[in-house]
This record gives sequence, structure tokens and C-alpha cells, in this order.
Amino acid sequence: MFDTDQSPKLSRNASPPPSRQAVRAERTREALLAAARKIFARDGFEAARIEEIAAEAGRTRGAFYANFESKAEVFLALRRDLARRGARELRRRIEDLAPGESRAEAVLGHILEQLFDPGAMLLQIEFKLFALRNPGLLARLAELHVDGSAVVGKEELPELFPDRSRAVAELRRDTLAIESILEGFALNMRFSPELLDRAFVEQVVPSFVARILSDKL
Repeated sequence: MFDTDQSPKLSRNASPPPSRQAVRAERTREALLAAARKIFARDGFEAARIEEIAAEAGRTRGAFYANFESKAEVFLALRRDLARRGARELRRRIEDLAPGESRAEAVLGHILEQLFDPGAMLLQIEFKLFALRNPGLLARLAELHVDGSAVVGKEELPELFPDRSRAVAELRRDTLAIESILEGFALNMRFSPELLDRAFVEQVVPSFVARILSDKL
């Protein structure tokens, strides 16, 4: 007897494909996060409205609340998402080094890309301003921020640089030190773009970052 059922068989260990509903739900969440990034960077957390985020995403207010309980939750989710994306991009750059390119050059290139992404930098600064305006949430938000920002340090760098494995606290400190440099330049580039032009920033920022990472890359 021949098996006349020509439909593909799933192995016992294979995961079933996601349902259409799951795919739609994921697309909705991604659209809301992309819209939130734009609205938060443009208006700031306090002025941003859930209705505007939903409209920008082409979704309803109900769709927003089906994915996030509040404006603060989508703000934190967006912060985590950007941190994970940054970690994946850094891993990709290091694993796909160009001929003659060192790991240090790859890391510095990634850092400069972050600096020249105004939306990402403004969102990060806005996150900290939001935390400072809400003293009751400050400690928790600061912890979430360090955890999110240090995902590269905690999960990526020790694996990519196993001969330079260090304590998590030291990795977190270095991450925040580099953030301080980037955020300062990001703000002042907007205040005085004629003085802090891209060519100048690309020249001086690597020297600051290199001093932090000099014995680690």
C-alpha cells in the first residue's frame, strides 16, 4: 500500500508554523513599537498620546491595549527592543569582519552608528528624563535601563571576547560610560551642528571610547 497523503509531515521535534492570528498579532506589535519610537522621539513621553501611536501604526486604540497595558509599558518594551537590536547588530558586525578590520574597529563603527541615529539617541535620553521626573519609579527604571543597555556586555562581549571576560559590574560601568559620551555629543550636535559636524565627531569620539575599551578589545 502506498501512502496517498501527499501533505508534508512535521517531525516530532519540529515546531508547527505560527498561526495567521499569531503572525497578525506580531505584525501589530511591531507596527505599534515602530510608531511609538517615532512619536516618543518627536513629542517626548509626557506629550505622546496613545491615540497618536495607534493612528501612526494604522491600528486602533483597542489594538494598542491588546498589546500594552499603558504608555509606560510600550516605552519600556521599545527600550528593550532597541537594546536587543543593537546587541544583534554588534554581533553581526564582529562575526562578519571585513578583511583587515579589527574587532575594535567593528565595535567603534557600531558605536558611531548609534550616535548618528537621532531617533534612538533621543529616545534613550527621553527614557532617562522620564525616570528622573518620576522619583517613585526611578530606581526600578534605572535597573531596567542598565539591564537593557548592558545586554551587549552581559551576553555578547564575554562570548565574543572570551579572553577578556570580566565582571558584569565592570561591563555595566563601561556601557554607561560610553552612553554618557554618546548622549552628550548627541545633544550638543543638535545645539551647535556647525561646530560639532559629523567629520569632527567621527574624529574625536573613537578616541574617548578607545580609552574605555583599550584593554578590553
